[in-house]
Amino acid sequence: MAFGAGHVQDMNNRMKQNRAQRPSNRPKFKENNRDGIYSTNKKTERSNFKTVPEKELTEIKKRIRKRAEKEQRKERLIFGVFIVFGLISVIGILIWLK
Repeated sequence: MAFGAGHVQDMNNRMKQNRAQRPSNRPKFKENNRDGIYSTNKKTERSNFKTVPEKELTEIKKRIRKRAEKEQRKERLIFGVFIVFGLISVIGILIWLK
């Protein structure tokens, strides 16, 4: 009776080779690579965002809301069509099974 020991040994060899190819995680914690994270000498740059006048901002908001309403209507229509087709197919299957 063969127990497949060769397959198990091959699997172990492949796992050992894969482990050897991976980079080690130890240098991240042994070396001093984390000093820059908590330093207070870090430059804090503020992002420069565009400023938009209030009137233009309201127009942008209106356009976004209209687009969202159109998408919501479209999704509801598609969902309704799927429900109708689902009900028709269930009724058809029930009638066919009788």
